[in-house]
Amino acid sequence: MVEREQRIHRQLARFLLVGGLSFVIDLSAMALLIHTFDVAGNEAGLIVCRVLAWSVAIVFAFFMNAAVTFGASIKHSSFVSYLLIQGVGALINLGSYSALILGPIPQRPLLALMIGSALATIGNFVLVRKYVYRFNQVQDESEN
Repeated sequence: MVEREQRIHRQLARFLLVGGLSFVIDLSAMALLIHTFDVAGNEAGLIVCRVLAWSVAIVFAFFMNAAVTFGASIKHSSFVSYLLIQGVGALINLGSYSALILGPIPQRPLLALMIGSALATIGNFVLVRKYVYRFNQVQDESEN
């Protein structure tokens, strides 16, 4: 049981690291599209930039989480499930943020953002670990 908990903690640390790198890639791709390629001439261009940058970051995160975080092969992982879980995470993030801003902490938007992001990250980790990189569930069950 201790070995399983240590593996989960290592995976969570790596998941957070990949998430941080994905954010840097997302931000860099967005800046590159806006400032170097001048794609964002209007609001529609900004939205296209956002979608493209997010897409690059999500693909990076999927492959890095498979290789670095969970040690899974891509052929045993589901990109569609990964995208769906990222959507659930976005809903958790936005929902938590909105509930906090409209409720107990209307004057603390950055705190609400941090809480929403933390809840989404935890939810994403649990769901990705269980449904995308499934081999770990078999490993965990064999240790019980």
